[in-house]
Amino acid sequence: MKPLVIALFASLLRAQEPAGAIQGSLRDAITRAPLAGANIILRGPASRSALTGPGGDFRFDQLPPGDYEFVIHKSGYLDSATPGFRSTLRLKPGAVTESPVIDLTPLGALEGAVLDEAGKPLAAVVVTLGAASRTTDKEGRFAFEDVIPGSYRVIVNVPHEARARNLMRDPATGDYYGYAPAQYYPGADDPRLAIPVAIPAGVRLRNIDLRLRRTLLVEFTGRVVAMAGREPVSGVHVQLAGVVAEAGDPLWRKHPANSDGTFRFSLLQPGAYTLAVFRPEISPLPYLVPVEIGKAGVEDRDIAIPAFARLEGRIQSRDPQARWMNSATVTLRHGTGATLSSKIRTDGTFDFDDVPAGEFFIDVRLNNLRASGDSSRRYTVSAVRFGAQSGFRKPVTVAENGNPPIEIQLSDEPAGVSGRIVSDGEPGSFLVSVANLATRRPAGLMIVSAPPEFQFPDLDPGDYEVTARRFTRLNNAPLASGSCDESVRVTVRDGAVSSITVRPCP
Repeated sequence: MKPLVIALFASLLRAQEPAGAIQGSLRDAITRAPLAGANIILRGPASRSALTGPGGDFRFDQLPPGDYEFVIHKSGYLDSATPGFRSTLRLKPGAVTESPVIDLTPLGALEGAVLDEAGKPLAAVVVTLGAASRTTDKEGRFAFEDVIPGSYRVIVNVPHEARARNLMRDPATGDYYGYAPAQYYPGADDPRLAIPVAIPAGVRLRNIDLRLRRTLLVEFTGRVVAMAGREPVSGVHVQLAGVVAEAGDPLWRKHPANSDGTFRFSLLQPGAYTLAVFRPEISPLPYLVPVEIGKAGVEDRDIAIPAFARLEGRIQSRDPQARWMNSATVTLRHGTGATLSSKIRTDGTFDFDDVPAGEFFIDVRLNNLRASGDSSRRYTVSAVRFGAQSGFRKPVTVAENGNPPIEIQLSDEPAGVSGRIVSDGEPGSFLVSVANLATRRPAGLMIVSAPPEFQFPDLDPGDYEVTARRFTRLNNAPLASGSCDESVRVTVRDGAVSSITVRPCP
């Protein structure tokens, strides 16, 4: 009964603490004008919500002490819907009133028009600003509202149909001139010549016009053949990519070649390209061929592809006779995003059929891998070898033949982040979360109780933030997220474990 008495006494003390209040105001960070009608939600030991008044004021009463976070929504401003926005406050014990002044940064805007070489409006072309895109209207105009202040490249993507419609032929040379698939403000077809546009907070930029210029356009035609015998290969798919990702034409995307292996790409600027050849009936992975396209284009080139290879591998630990449980996988990841996976067998072996020559990352997901007869021991990947090449977070080069085995070394030594929760309150369960500070993305989550210890062994090197909260399923409440003043920052390094102590958020 003694732990129950202590817990009840602690709860009674908290209930007797004087309530505090938060009385604050919301204003424009540039003009300092009050912001009325904003929705503010208070999260923490108590939850409240309110709309700001005509003077931008708000008030929350009868609040227990602790750490609070403001969730703010106001149209036209950087608010809680914006990644990275966070506004917090610690309410001290006692009948105190905190009076925060919260400044919101106003968003910007940009508008302009896309014009052809003769200065006439171009309709139905796509203008991109950051992650947002707009299609020009019949007057060639576009507009971006609610833009986060910053510096942006303005990119115009001209659809293939519009490019074909605006082709011009030089009668003297027979060459064709037209618009590149992508052009950059103020009118360059080379991204290195693009001039970024700075959008200040609370400012609407007007007349950001782009006048497109025609350039020489050529063709690339060819045929996919087998390297052995030079016979045409049927059933292949082809894809073309330039040096700059956004400068592609939709018709260059992955599509079937003709039944005799022939293909054609049109309206190309001279320059360096990469042709990806897929054999979907045997593998999702592509074979890449660099192609230099000159001012005369490329006509009827044979693209010879070798036979695809077979790769074998094994996971290894201190016990070479170990048998393994659970469904761990090894994945080959290509730079194009294509992947091929293999499950690890109980004897630790795995293999891949039909792998094209090229560069690949080797990703390993252990999925709680355990050795038979010793389910308590946890493993992490300490090394990946591909002959003389290291594949540990680095790409390896697969040859057409004569490839070495993939060797994945496992370690049962502690790794990543391990720690213990120290709490002055009653015992219970805790929700421990870890977030990558560079990406602000969750990297791990677990529930711990007695003893309140945790470990995240599979973290990549980098900086992280670990947060602990009391865990409850009362009323099916959603799991709390975000950090607090008790969160601990830690650096993870390869081959080492970072040990920390964390106090739970109030």
